[in-house]
Amino acid sequence: MRFNRRGFLSSMASLAGLAAMPAGAANNTGTYRRVFVNPPNGARPWVRWWWPGGAVSDGELRREIQLLSQTGFGGAEIQAFNPAIPKLTKEERTRVNDYANENFFSHVKTCTDAAQENGLQIDCTFGSAWPSGGGFAITPELALLELTPALTSIRVPSAQAIRVKIPDHTRKFGSMSSLDSRNNDPRAKDWRGRILARQKLIAVVAVKGTAPVLANDKNYRTAVVKAAGSLEEPVGIVLTDKLGPDGVLDWTPPSQGDWQIIVFKQFVVDSSVMAGVGEGPQLVLDHFKKAAFDAHARRVGEPLARGGSAARALRGTFVDSLELMPDIYWCEDLLAQFMSRRGYDLTPFLPHLLQPGWMEAWNAHASLPYFDGGDTGERIRADYRLTVSELLIENFWRPFVEWNHHHGLTARVQAHGGPSDILHAYGLADIPETEDLEGGGNTHFMRLARAAANLYGRKLVGCESLCWPGQSFEITPAKWLARVNLLFASGVNAIVMHGFPYALHKDSWPGWYPFAPSPFLAGFSSMINEANPLWNAIASLNGYIARIQGLLQSGRNVVPVAVYFGEIGYFHGIEPTTTDELLESLLNDGYDYDRINDDSILKSRVTGRVLRTEGGGQYAALVLPARTGLRAATAAQLARLAKAGLPIFFVDLPPLRDEGYREQEQQDQLVRQAVQSSLDAGAHIVKGPLPLALRQAGIRANLQFNSAPCLFIEKDLDGHAAYFFHNPKDQPISLSFTTRAKGYPELWNAFDGTREGLNVARARGETVVKLDIGAGAGALVAFTDEPLKAPPVWTAAATIDLSGHGWTLDVQGHKHGGKQFSKTVALGQLNDWGAIADLGDFSGQGTYRVDVTLPPAWLQAGHEIDLELGIVHDMATVSVNDRKAATLISPPFNASLSTLFRAGRNTLAITVFNSPTNAMIDSKLPGLKNLKPQPAGLLGPVKLVLKQKRKAS
Repeated sequence: MRFNRRGFLSSMASLAGLAAMPAGAANNTGTYRRVFVNPPNGARPWVRWWWPGGAVSDGELRREIQLLSQTGFGGAEIQAFNPAIPKLTKEERTRVNDYANENFFSHVKTCTDAAQENGLQIDCTFGSAWPSGGGFAITPELALLELTPALTSIRVPSAQAIRVKIPDHTRKFGSMSSLDSRNNDPRAKDWRGRILARQKLIAVVAVKGTAPVLANDKNYRTAVVKAAGSLEEPVGIVLTDKLGPDGVLDWTPPSQGDWQIIVFKQFVVDSSVMAGVGEGPQLVLDHFKKAAFDAHARRVGEPLARGGSAARALRGTFVDSLELMPDIYWCEDLLAQFMSRRGYDLTPFLPHLLQPGWMEAWNAHASLPYFDGGDTGERIRADYRLTVSELLIENFWRPFVEWNHHHGLTARVQAHGGPSDILHAYGLADIPETEDLEGGGNTHFMRLARAAANLYGRKLVGCESLCWPGQSFEITPAKWLARVNLLFASGVNAIVMHGFPYALHKDSWPGWYPFAPSPFLAGFSSMINEANPLWNAIASLNGYIARIQGLLQSGRNVVPVAVYFGEIGYFHGIEPTTTDELLESLLNDGYDYDRINDDSILKSRVTGRVLRTEGGGQYAALVLPARTGLRAATAAQLARLAKAGLPIFFVDLPPLRDEGYREQEQQDQLVRQAVQSSLDAGAHIVKGPLPLALRQAGIRANLQFNSAPCLFIEKDLDGHAAYFFHNPKDQPISLSFTTRAKGYPELWNAFDGTREGLNVARARGETVVKLDIGAGAGALVAFTDEPLKAPPVWTAAATIDLSGHGWTLDVQGHKHGGKQFSKTVALGQLNDWGAIADLGDFSGQGTYRVDVTLPPAWLQAGHEIDLELGIVHDMATVSVNDRKAATLISPPFNASLSTLFRAGRNTLAITVFNSPTNAMIDSKLPGLKNLKPQPAGLLGPVKLVLKQKRKAS
């Protein structure tokens, strides 16, 4: 089976057609196939559209909208920001800050009108750049706060007075840097003083015990605790009123030994909106204060939503990952909120919050806490994090969603990067969105957004996609395709490419590109615009994506297992490595899973031994990874679910206590009783492999791998099963799996909309399917009502090696410094462009031409002529006798050309496009001098292969 040419893509295309089917439509695979061939606009991928603030023109915006439509995009997300745009004219510098004003919203209207005409939709980021904030709307009184600690260690007895360290304002990116002229606006002349006025001593707390051993301890955020301090008593002594203005404590420790005194002080966070544009300072809004959200919404949202926005193709607004940067998350009334919600005073327990790395933007790491407070420390941190999560959801995430719905708009949210129950926050949004920058495309992280969609009843799962740190210019279409396949196999069905820059300074190649390597940043993302020669692959890639997404946006996700996720926030390492291993074992054994949170468990019910969430998620089993604590309300609900017949599995050991601190003896007893009730009702304690325990309990897997496993998802399409597989390896694999799906399996090709039957074996109501999947490739297997004949097996009958023929090469593109360049070269043999004179620093396109004479026998009925290009860097288009034949964006670079050749002389043209890297390398520019030369051109061997159908034996 030649998978790359006929297989996976066509299957994906027909499945995409299912998206257009109304709920409850008849089981009609013909309808699915028709939609697969011609997917709706709603299935097309989107792109993040970077604007240089307001320095845009309506004419160029209209042109780019039309270009995006012609290239197969379904929509664009406007992100107006200023990541150090180089070489701006004086006028451009002024216009960059045309944001959230009449001029800016006029440009947005131009876009929505043009989008309406071209069948596109528009989203707008809810504010410039990230995090939300900026302008005169977010005053110092509405800015984000942090709690900063300073630790003083003393040993008693001591003859000296106790002088403690007072926390300094932790320096970050600068909330009011004098380097930004907007901070010197006369309207903000008193802002620095108002920021200073918000500094407040929150508490001084003494605990008896040893000091932690710290590394990288220049400030709290960057510290790593190498060894936690030990405490003799978990409850601290509050000394706030004992601190004199000179920093001396009027206090005598009650006993000898080591004491740790921590001073906690409140500050406005010293960070601004990153790359934000617009007038005035760029303070980050207080995400825990509803008034701050309201002020921000009036500035950036209300003008956007006026005047029939939906009719102008404005779909909704978007909030990026929060990336807040406090030392410790804080708000002015946190102590009062904590008392109200948790029922006790947090102040004497503040030292237990000290755990650098928890939910930090850009530097999240699983550090130890400052102090080993044992069970008490864990309970205090759990109560604090739950409180912060509730405040963030109530004051930012829910108001954002409600604001959009009030204005008839869609809310799209990246809930990660902040301290909330991210499944709940994702689930509030109409479109939960993940991103592939985390962990280089971590499927377990990306599955969180898909889980929220299933739990809360959302159809679309977005992903900020195609980001690679440090590889801005060298990402090839093959890497794009492999990453897209990974996203689909992780539950994503609404890709947003990152990204498409407005064509600023396009006459000076390559123009403006926001995430190019610089002295401060290695660069990341993908350069998806006309300046990149590989833009020529985008239309083909978008067609592939649209066919697959049309399918994945349809039907129901088949996920048999729900795995409890009890953390607040997420970063890699926030859970034990044993949990990662558990999740991996499920996928490897054919069980897809969703994570499930307390909120969803509490709102779920059981019918027919199946867990059904409020949003329509369905799970045959609920798994709790090993953990010591669980909220008593959740434990009680587990007991009710178990009694209703739901199979529940506790891995290694069940939780034996409540997570919180207040009334812990009573609450712990409730947890133990509820867990025991669950066990009495049939819940399992699993000591061995979880997949084995699931099978022994009769929990059916999605499938069973007979070969090495690969990533997969399953869809139920009105009673028909469809599987999407992804091979993440850099070598092809032969996949074999067994399924109980009904019907006949077909392989659908999303590049061209074709399909082909698969040879299978059947026994005892099961079907064994075998197929080959190329490196990085995907495969879609759809089950239909009627068998489709498997494709013929072809054998090579003759070969013409064209590698040594007389080729001409015409190149057009750019060289070092953006200089335009063209040249015609006669080639005796195919070679890397780096070995051809003048082409070592060339990026662009090169057209290879050769004449080939075919005997009439090659064109007989029953023959097929394939072109095999061998090694290509990085994509190619093929024409025969001036008729375009194929666009090839990933290995193997093969195409069937039978209908285009004629007997006798033919002209074969192969146009190869390489990445921008070689022309971008500049030994004199920081960032660009670190780029590495990339292979380029057609290396071959290039062959024409005559194939005949194998005769039946």
